[in-house]
This record gives sequence, C-alpha cells and structure tokens, in this order.
Amino acid sequence: MSNQIDRPGAALFWTADSGAAILMAAALAAGVVAAARGAPGNLLLAVGGLIAAALLRAAIQIGATDAGEIGAVCAKTSWRNRVYPRILVAAPGDRRMLGEAVADAVDRIEELGGFHARFQPLRRAAVLSPLVIAVAAAFGSWVAGAIMLATLVPFALGMALAGSAAARAAARQLDALSRLSGLFVDRVRALPVIVGFGAQDRIGRHLADATREVATRTVDVLKIAFVSSAIIEFFAALSVALVALYCGFNLLGILPFPAPEKLTLGQALFVLILAPEFYLPMRRLAAAYHDKQVGEAAVERLEAIAPPAPSRSRHP
Repeated sequence: MSNQIDRPGAALFWTADSGAAILMAAALAAGVVAAARGAPGNLLLAVGGLIAAALLRAAIQIGATDAGEIGAVCAKTSWRNRVYPRILVAAPGDRRMLGEAVADAVDRIEELGGFHARFQPLRRAAVLSPLVIAVAAAFGSWVAGAIMLATLVPFALGMALAGSAAARAAARQLDALSRLSGLFVDRVRALPVIVGFGAQDRIGRHLADATREVATRTVDVLKIAFVSSAIIEFFAALSVALVALYCGFNLLGILPFPAPEKLTLGQALFVLILAPEFYLPMRRLAAAYHDKQVGEAAVERLEAIAPPAPSRSRHP
C-alpha cells in the first residue's frame, strides 16, 4: 500500500502481549497445582504472579492501542497533505463529480484509520506471536506445540478465502457509497435549477436508487464478514479441542496410541491455558480484516485523485 508509514511500535506491544500471556498461564497453572497439593505458600506466590501478569498485560494492550492510533493519525495526515491540493485545484478535463471527490478525500482518508491503527500492527504480531506461544507450549508438551503449529494451515487458508471475497465486496461498497455522496452533494448545489425545471421526482428516484445500491453492497459485506468469522472460529475451536483431548487423555492414560510423553497436571494446565492464546493473535487479525479491505479499497480511490509520484530512474 503506497503512502504506508511503517511504525512497528504497536506490533511490538502486541507481540509482547503474548509474552505476558505466557506468564499468566504459568502462574495460573502453578496456582492450581499448589491448591491441589495444599501448599498455601506456593499458592500465594502464584496468585501474586497472576495479578502482576494481568496488570502487565493490561498495560501492554493500552500501549498497543495508543501506538496504533498515533500511527493512524500520522498516516491520515500524510494523505491529507497529498490529496487536498488535488481537490482544491481540479485538473482540466476531470469528469468526477465534485461531491464525489470531496467525499473520497474526507471519508476515505478517515477509513484508513483502522488499517493503520489495528490491521497493520496485528498482521505483524500474528506472524511472530503464535510461534512464541508454540515454543512456550513445547516446554510443557512438545506434541501439543506441534498440534498448534499444524492447525495453522487450515486457519490461514480460511482467512485467505474469506479475505479475497471480502476485498471485492468492500471495493463495490466504497464505489457505491462514493457515488451516493457525490450525487447528493452535487444535487444539493444544483437545487435551485432542479426546482426551477421541476425535476424533483427524477432526482429523488436517482438518490433512492443510489441509496438502495449502498444498502445492498453493505449487506453483502456483512454476509461475508459473518461467514468468515464463523469459519475462523470453527477452526480455532477445533484446534483448541484437539489440544484439550490430547492433554486429557494423556493425564488419564487412555490415549489410543502409545504416549510419546507423560504429562503432569501442571504441564497439561499450562498447555491448555496457552492453546486459546495461540490463536488469539490471528483471531484479532481476522476481526480487523475488514479494516484491511476497506483501507485498500480507500487507497485505490485516493490514488485516483493523487497518483503516486513516479520513481526516477538513474542512468549511468
């Protein structure tokens, strides 16, 4: 995406959140084991560690949100400096409606906020965070860690399939919304002429058709968003269930195959607590995937107003 500002701060915060989740899982597992063994001293230490890890995680998530918003503000400011001069001075022969161009310059730039504040940092964190969680889980059970890594394949395929459909739907929605905004603004400017020629009914039908098109495109986007969320949640729940079944059957000693390892209660709890955390970065990314589609579609329209400067080729 052109005009993209690379600010890794928020991504580092989200990656650090996985480290805090590991500390929480270790403290919680230690607390349960201490309670089962009747060791109040160890239980108090585990509770203190759990509270400290929870506070650390809350602070990290607040920092990630703030860093993402700062990056989004910088990106939107850069786009405004690039687009506004083109809007104020229209190029000769530009056939775009003024209202449509203004709506693109205002609304489309605002729609870039979610892309820079949420999707970009979460995309970077989703690459590293699951690996960190899987490595930590491998210290408790290397089989459970392998199960987590293996289930990344269907999860990634589901996101890719849903993302390609959502991209087309988001682009169609933005096109329809821009046409409606431009049509409304330009018709308001020409209202005296419309009333003078008695064309209110015809213009009203035009606006109604444009409004229905926006509603239809919005429903299409929502349908794809719900279906993609269902696919992702299904694979996440299935993967967590596989880890839970393995750990439970291993503790009970009823695995249908020779056990490659013998888990203790603490190890099994540690892995079970980490299993949802393994998929949390990708679920966050999936929740912000609509921001990606809207942001990329918005950039296409903004680059139609202010094309990127051509790179100069160097001659020897």
